[in-house]
Amino acid sequence: MKESPTNKEERNMNKYEQSFLEAISAISIEGIPTIFDELAVQKLANNLESTRLFILGEMHGVKENVNVIYTLFKKFGFRRLALEWEPGLKDVIEKFLESGELDFDMIKDSSDGRITAGHLALIKKLKSEGILEQLVCFDEGSGAEWNKRDSNMAKNILASLSDNPTLAVAGNLHAKMEPMTFDDESDQQHPMGENVKKRISTISSGKIEYLTGQFHNFGTQEFGKFPEGESLPEAKFYQDEGGLYIFELPEAHIATVPNPDGRI
Repeated sequence: MKESPTNKEERNMNKYEQSFLEAISAISIEGIPTIFDELAVQKLANNLESTRLFILGEMHGVKENVNVIYTLFKKFGFRRLALEWEPGLKDVIEKFLESGELDFDMIKDSSDGRITAGHLALIKKLKSEGILEQLVCFDEGSGAEWNKRDSNMAKNILASLSDNPTLAVAGNLHAKMEPMTFDDESDQQHPMGENVKKRISTISSGKIEYLTGQFHNFGTQEFGKFPEGESLPEAKFYQDEGGLYIFELPEAHIATVPNPDGRI
């Protein structure tokens, strides 16, 4: 007898959920051995004393992103983590931390790499170490018009700030501090970072640079190839000529996401 579409969807969902939960348990969150430029470290530490916020751009779907976040938490004393997640997920995460139960239905469609098993392992570890005061979920939903979405994300981050420093992590385009245009459009877009900067003119921002490897964004995607015959360097943290803080990650690997196929 041919399996019905409904039964197949349920079977796939169960498979994804089981794989996701197993990945959370298997992931070990560790700091990345990193060469820190001490001048850059001091400049950012000084900036955080007044702004209490650092915006970090990432490529979604990289397994090591959460280790970068953990490394920066330990280095700079962040106590609040703001993620490009919808606000409803905060209750889901709190329940997971309290009981170990995950409402998978709330994340089952996620395939763009924003939500990964590593994130849940990271939040659990930060909480267990007593260094995460609050998780902030600042996205307003990917269905919104781009400028409106980014404006709302900025408002949500700004409204959540406290005396303790926040690390806000978003996709690279949302983290930009200047207006931008998409390749096929002429209208300017105003990223979340730019909107935050209008309120906090001295805000610092950075991004993760990936020298080679893969990431998951609606399927497996590739970063550029590292020159053949050359050894990968150690991770580095420094400030570039434009003032952007760079966390240079030698090699990226695919993160475990709730819906790896991009469909059920």
